[in-house]
Amino acid sequence: MWLTACNGGGNSTYTPTPGPEGSKKKLSMYLEIIPHHWQEAIDSVEKWVQALGGNIHSKTKEDERSCSYSVLLPVTKASYFVEKVRSLGKVRSERTFLADITQEYADLEAKLKAKDAAIQRLQALLQQAHTPKEILEVEKSLQQALQERDELQSALKAKQHSTEMVEIEIYLQNRRYVEYNQGGSYWDQLLRSLASGWEGLVYFTFIIAYLWWVWLIILFLIVFLRWLSRRKKQSPPPKA
Repeated sequence: MWLTACNGGGNSTYTPTPGPEGSKKKLSMYLEIIPHHWQEAIDSVEKWVQALGGNIHSKTKEDERSCSYSVLLPVTKASYFVEKVRSLGKVRSERTFLADITQEYADLEAKLKAKDAAIQRLQALLQQAHTPKEILEVEKSLQQALQERDELQSALKAKQHSTEMVEIEIYLQNRRYVEYNQGGSYWDQLLRSLASGWEGLVYFTFIIAYLWWVWLIILFLIVFLRWLSRRKKQSPPPKA
């Protein structure tokens, strides 16, 4: 009841409100899901990202226990994608982060404007240079300024791209390996416990079958000791 009053504790979502006109916002999300069907969920996430024009920045899979994705999607497609991912199973955790990058964007624009002005001054100096030494020095400074301007343009383009895309971290956890105290209904937890117990029994059986020669040696020793004990009982007592 307390968690419900607090909007579900760690499972709460945050709906960002639009900022002032001209502000730049970078949206990122985190989703932790226990899917109903493990392999089907993995295939669905990758298929949906491709269909919606996004890309998978990184993927980390830990055997059959968990799978993590870092996904980039257009802002206009993010809401639909998140709803589809939620439908895969039980949502254990969901968080939304909205970062204001207006100042960073403005700083890059100011640096780029100053660099363009410096390039124009260097081009004017190059036309006024007379000696080969002056021409070489101005050309070297101009080349460096052009390279720095290209780097600033790339950084500004990447910053603009980040406001048009949503970065979504998805963590899928196989329900077979979810701990008992990590939530879920009674029957789900009971079934997971039975599945874990059955898996342990299978591994134990494999170990016993793999060590067949050990059990054969033990059996031979038991038979030999019983035969030796029986022979001692049947032998006559020693003469005085």
